[in-house]
Amino acid sequence: MRYPFELDPQIIHHIIYSQAGSIGKAIIELLMNSVDAQAKAVVLSLDRTGFSCVDDGTGFASLDDVINYFGRFGTPHQEGDATYGRFRLGRGQIMAHARTVWQSTQWRMRVDTREMGYSYDLDELEERIRGCHITGEWYEPLSDVELVSAVQEIRDLVRYTPVSITLNGAVITRAPALEQWDAEDEFAWYRLKAEGAVAIYNQGVLVRHDPGHVWGCGGLIVSKQAVALNVSRTEILRKTCPVWQSISKTFARLANDFTGRLGANRKTENRREKTARSLLSGEGDYYRLCQDEEVITILPGKRHVSFSRFLGLCRTACRSDLLADDDGAFEGAFVVSPSSDIPIGERLAMAGIIAVVHPVTLTRFGCHSSEEFLECLDRIHDILGQWIVNNDYRGRWLYTPALASFEYIAKQLVDVTALVSEKAALDAETRRAWVALRWCLREYARRCCSNGVDYQILLGESNSAAAWTDGRSYIAFNVNVVRRLKSEPLQTAGYLFSLTEHEVAHEGDSIDCGHDEVFYQRFHDISIRMAEKRQRYMHVWLMKYTISMEAEGKRAQGKAWQERFLSDRVGSGREKRGLPGTIDPNDVAGDIRAPISDEDETFIQRMNLLSGKQRGSGAIPDWTKIIPAAVRAHKDSQAQRAEADRCERERIAALLGIQPDVLTYDDLAELSFPNCLTDEDITEAWKDLCGRKAEEERDRCEERKIREHYAALFQVKPEDISDRAFYFLYYETQNDEDALIAWKEKHWEHDDEFDPYLDYFSEHQPEAVIPAEWKGVRPGETRWSLERNASAAGFWSVTDYLAWRDRE
Repeated sequence: MRYPFELDPQIIHHIIYSQAGSIGKAIIELLMNSVDAQAKAVVLSLDRTGFSCVDDGTGFASLDDVINYFGRFGTPHQEGDATYGRFRLGRGQIMAHARTVWQSTQWRMRVDTREMGYSYDLDELEERIRGCHITGEWYEPLSDVELVSAVQEIRDLVRYTPVSITLNGAVITRAPALEQWDAEDEFAWYRLKAEGAVAIYNQGVLVRHDPGHVWGCGGLIVSKQAVALNVSRTEILRKTCPVWQSISKTFARLANDFTGRLGANRKTENRREKTARSLLSGEGDYYRLCQDEEVITILPGKRHVSFSRFLGLCRTACRSDLLADDDGAFEGAFVVSPSSDIPIGERLAMAGIIAVVHPVTLTRFGCHSSEEFLECLDRIHDILGQWIVNNDYRGRWLYTPALASFEYIAKQLVDVTALVSEKAALDAETRRAWVALRWCLREYARRCCSNGVDYQILLGESNSAAAWTDGRSYIAFNVNVVRRLKSEPLQTAGYLFSLTEHEVAHEGDSIDCGHDEVFYQRFHDISIRMAEKRQRYMHVWLMKYTISMEAEGKRAQGKAWQERFLSDRVGSGREKRGLPGTIDPNDVAGDIRAPISDEDETFIQRMNLLSGKQRGSGAIPDWTKIIPAAVRAHKDSQAQRAEADRCERERIAALLGIQPDVLTYDDLAELSFPNCLTDEDITEAWKDLCGRKAEEERDRCEERKIREHYAALFQVKPEDISDRAFYFLYYETQNDEDALIAWKEKHWEHDDEFDPYLDYFSEHQPEAVIPAEWKGVRPGETRWSLERNASAAGFWSVTDYLAWRDRE
């Protein structure tokens, strides 16, 4: 006798709670159901205790509809009868968050999974209700932050839905046809931007945000046709949905055109990330990528440079093409600054000691440590070397620099920073120019500063900074910079005004802080806003400087006097033509006559005592010896870590009764602290690990069989089929005929979206072709899509799912 398979009630628990994400996502499922029910408008209200959702759609028209479409999960929609729905599973999400009451036409359904389990009460209403009215009471009341977050999430998720949605009294939807777009076709509307992610809306409902590096830019896609999604509507079925494939090809082309229009001086983070991935995968115009694309971020100032420029900096920063440690010679070196030590990294870089890589570079290359970044450089070196061989090109910068220990070099950095007296540090003529300029810089800094700080302007000595400030009382300028006033007065004065803007922009102590984007924005704003005042105080300085020389009975001369004289001549010439002068004398007369206070030597001594700095303290290190030692220190650290790993490997192997070489590096990481705290944890984890390895080996054997099948079909060797080609053939072709066509025309080389760095393949490993016993497979379906749909409908067996689908 044949018996039908049955589903355990716990599968309903799985359907409800495995989908349940945020409250916003759960509410969106209700709104999409309203659209599928041909609603024209939806009124939604949301507060800390619960929600209500009222639409004017068709609702549940009969008792059969309630039984089949509300009480039963997994009933599929018929082709074309729904915009979003596929298997009537989405309503389960809200049941995980709230006890709900559903009213439609003449029926009321009450659901409380915590009290009633996976059942519902069904009652008949006395009066018929149009559409569907849903009310809910949260199992856990929302906090104010959670409520605001949920409201914003809903606003974002349904921005372009085809019905009017009112949330807490405000309409939150927009008509995409009425907005301006960069492009439009029969599949979607497209908009591009330089930064950020790419927001993807499936017929008006947000599905996901693609990282910008996937496309090389940010943007917005709103599909006009339905895009195939997974059960929880959080991921696009990229390889099986023809609508998405058309959309992705169009957007990829638009993205390439867009980034090209930005030009060489407008490189975005998305573009840098995409370049990093291309360098690691060996794709694109490799030489141009290495030579022109800014992919590595260095200090100071978080500057972006190309791979070839970075190699050059590694060599020149060390002041030698060839250095040597105990293992022999190496060309150039670099360090990676930890995020917590950016100020120290800035000082190292500003002093030109060594090339300093900003930690954001590691994130861009997908690295978690400086050692992994060095491995990336080695990989790029190998790929570039092969390119050079293939193209008969000789590249001078083809080498991998050594990685030095940041901690070792930082300890050797002697910070010589102290305030000095202008009387002792400057000669008479330089001091004359400086004293006049000091007054102007003080007034200029006070006007630049938004909080009204009156800085003293002082001189100092430093081996790492041209200027610095404590953010409260003074700005100090390196005396070596100020001494240039004697030979290059105008250029030096302009530079000192820029340094003043720089120090004011810090809005705090600049000695131990770095330069973030907020700083650069302040610096930019000050330089633009104060441009007029800056020129005014330059003129005041020239006048004060000239008057100072004339007061001593000396004839004014030199470049500074020539500039002031030229300004006066221009002003006189304009006045003769009935035009105003270059500067109104009455406007600057008060500043020109203003007395200049003497330097406060007591303040200088007090600041030096408070900071513990003494003039001339500390010997200058010999970096040609320190850098090789830092390279050796890094290697020693790696060796110590390797020895510790070896001891731990032997201990774990002895515990498990196996040979140490059986354990891989990944095995050791999984079996060590903090994953395993006790020997019992290690033993249990090893059992699980062995089980997973056995399963992976079975998968590899299955993949090998499929690869051999393709090789026989194409009459090539299995190793001639690249991984990229193999996965494309496996996922994108339905039978041998399709595979032959794809192989002949190399379809995988023309798929713009096919990216080995998308984690698609780690989530969906190839298992086997569609078995012959699976009857009723429709065109376009793959093994993976059938297994997904069977699971979503509550079937363990795809065969049973197909039979049930055919009956329905």
